[in-house]
Amino acid sequence: MDNEVNFKMIVVADMSAKEIINDFKENYEKVRKLIDGDSKNDPENEPYMSKYKAREILLNMLKSLTKISISETGFDKIKLDAMLGTVLVNIGIIDMETEELTSSEEILTEAEELLTPNSTKPEIVKTLISVYNNLGILWSNRDEPQKAKAYLLKAKDLYETFKCTLQVPLPIEQIMNNAGETSTEDFILLEKAHTLTLYYLAQVYGSLKENLKSAIYCHVTLRRQLQYSDYEPIDWALNSATLSQFFAEKNGFFQARHHLAAASIILDQHQQSLQQSETNDDVYLAKVETFKHRSADVSRCWAKYCLFLMTASKTRLMNDAERVNDAITDMSNLELEDNENICGGDMKNLIFPNLDVTKYESKVTDKFLLTYQDAREVFLNCQTWLNKAKEYYKLESLASDYIELIQDSSQSYAYLAFFEEDDERRAKMYKRRIDMLEDLIKEINPTYYMQYCRQLWYELGEIYCEVLNIKLDKLNKSKEKPTPHSLKKINMLCNKSIENHDHFLDSVKDKNGKMPEKLEYDLIRPVISAYAFIGRNSMKRIAVDKRMQLSHVKKSYDSYRVVVDICMNDEEAAAMMHEEFSLCQEMIKILPVKIKKLENELVS
Repeated sequence: MDNEVNFKMIVVADMSAKEIINDFKENYEKVRKLIDGDSKNDPENEPYMSKYKAREILLNMLKSLTKISISETGFDKIKLDAMLGTVLVNIGIIDMETEELTSSEEILTEAEELLTPNSTKPEIVKTLISVYNNLGILWSNRDEPQKAKAYLLKAKDLYETFKCTLQVPLPIEQIMNNAGETSTEDFILLEKAHTLTLYYLAQVYGSLKENLKSAIYCHVTLRRQLQYSDYEPIDWALNSATLSQFFAEKNGFFQARHHLAAASIILDQHQQSLQQSETNDDVYLAKVETFKHRSADVSRCWAKYCLFLMTASKTRLMNDAERVNDAITDMSNLELEDNENICGGDMKNLIFPNLDVTKYESKVTDKFLLTYQDAREVFLNCQTWLNKAKEYYKLESLASDYIELIQDSSQSYAYLAFFEEDDERRAKMYKRRIDMLEDLIKEINPTYYMQYCRQLWYELGEIYCEVLNIKLDKLNKSKEKPTPHSLKKINMLCNKSIENHDHFLDSVKDKNGKMPEKLEYDLIRPVISAYAFIGRNSMKRIAVDKRMQLSHVKKSYDSYRVVVDICMNDEEAAAMMHEEFSLCQEMIKILPVKIKKLENELVS
């Protein structure tokens, strides 16, 4: 008789447990529909309407679950905690998204305290990782990156500890469906949660200015997204290409090229997918437009890679680098405090092993350039990518981007010219730069693009000065008497350099033609350099007439005088431009003597 009663009690308890799960499942599905679907269509005047509705359902679920007596229902405590944790974390997320950060912190902390005692249980682990991730986001939103990092490292440690137990995670979806068997999807949900942890750590280390560690976490995130096919191709390619720029800045050309090649391969795959689903509807056309846009952006990143490689090679050669370490282009010489074992202590591990990228890697070197031929190959590669980008970025529609592409093209000629030993050919390269920049500046309106016009005027002033120096060197080396044509050419180059620097300086002056009392930090160097260029080039002008000579010397003196005045009144400018300041101080002592001499000669 006792056995029969016990049997009936077990059946009642089991039914009660099923009812609890069914009730939870029904309400949780409503919550997900409100958050994942309905919230996207909320009216502008009530942007959180659906999330508030979801929060009400979740609060009722919380009350119901809290009242459940394990002793009476026979319900599994671990499963109950998992369900409670899921409810709490969702309330915490909604509170965070609706800017109720204090409430969010309290709810998420409550979830942490509830789940921590059983952290490595299959039913608990994924939910607790989500709690840690969201606490990391919360503290990051509060500009507390150290606190955010602490929670995210807890999530990382928990994932690694659980993996060592060889258990199979049991997500809330499995509990709701009361499924006995596990599936690959259960593992993938856990892996996706861990990928998010790594992604957030990348952001936090960026906030902490630990940029190398941030970049490595970005790479690991991208690698895992590929591994678990958990990515959107356009976003992935753009993120990989953007990351390449950081590596290139660190002379990590091995890693930079690899990430760019990976980006291009993923874009190629996406293009094939688009072509297979070709239609004429608006959705498809929008996808094609996005593909063209982002492909142009990746092309620009390739061009920037070439520019980084050329300028780094130039700097290295100018420094007469001979040491073995100076030839390293894979960042293996950088020190990384890898307490978290994110790349196995080897920077060369920052690759995507399951992606064949040789098609693109073989097109350009990742080693420093030593000869003109080396530089020319990279230069041509740069021009190819810039031309591809210009297929999308047009002056009439996307002027700012187009202007920057022309500036990059000009810079590529400048770096190639450094490797060219023949002066005539170098001069032709500078002439090519002048033509493209002058053609460009004729097409853009300074009213709308003043910042770019300033850059172009300044650059043209520099280029004319470079050509001038080549011509003067040739004249000085020649034993023959200079022809009127060559003298006229020199004066033309002087005038053009001065004219463009004057345009630049006029753009900085106020309506009354006066320089600001204190220059903005970013303008100090170019303004002082422009005045110094004018001072030097005014003296290089050749004039037989003494009145003209006097005019040139006075122009030179006035320019040097302005530099001295700026530096005398601005300690920051004096410190930054110490060498130019000293030179100009000397010149304003010397030139009055020359001016006086010319004035006396004119009088006599």
